[in-house]
Amino acid sequence: MNRKELVPILRNGGIAIIPTDTVYGIVCDALNEEAVKKVYSIKKRDFSKPMIILVADYEMLKKYTKSINDLEEELIDTYLPGKMTIILEKSDLIPSIVTAFREEIGIRIPDNENLKLLIKELNRPIIATSANISSNATITNINFLEENMKDNVDYIYDGGTIKGFASTIVKVLDDKIAIIRDGDLGLTIREKFKDKIVEK
Repeated sequence: MNRKELVPILRNGGIAIIPTDTVYGIVCDALNEEAVKKVYSIKKRDFSKPMIILVADYEMLKKYTKSINDLEEELIDTYLPGKMTIILEKSDLIPSIVTAFREEIGIRIPDNENLKLLIKELNRPIIATSANISSNATITNINFLEENMKDNVDYIYDGGTIKGFASTIVKVLDDKIAIIRDGDLGLTIREKFKDKIVEK
């Protein structure tokens, strides 16, 4: 993707569809409430469903969340950057619309250098949600992109076919790990932390 072209688009409230390290994602500046509303509208996503954000590194993760306990730290150290999204208490910098007015945020450091460089250059977290109408199948090739998605975004990058799955979503509850969505790492996390897993 052309970061010189894409960063200004995102800075100005634009919406893009790009490959991530999981599936094709629709992305925008996570701190721009109007852009976030556009993403909800394009996806026909219910505002009661929170979004996931991507950050470039651990320092940025800490900036947009509050306290991180030892078990959360261990999960982050073990699986990020990577295909794990962890739910943490959000900082006040994150607009409430992103989290469906909850005090927690699903956050991830992607294992994709281009994506991390994009976020670093933007110097803000990005919304990253699958580039499909809600309840429809996720997209691993741009050729499967729905017309409504194509017609309502400002930038599309074709990165070929992605051999990926959705991220695993985890949340630490009372020193136990709840796996909210199995995703790519569900089995791996269950095996490593078998004494800590609770079914959600």
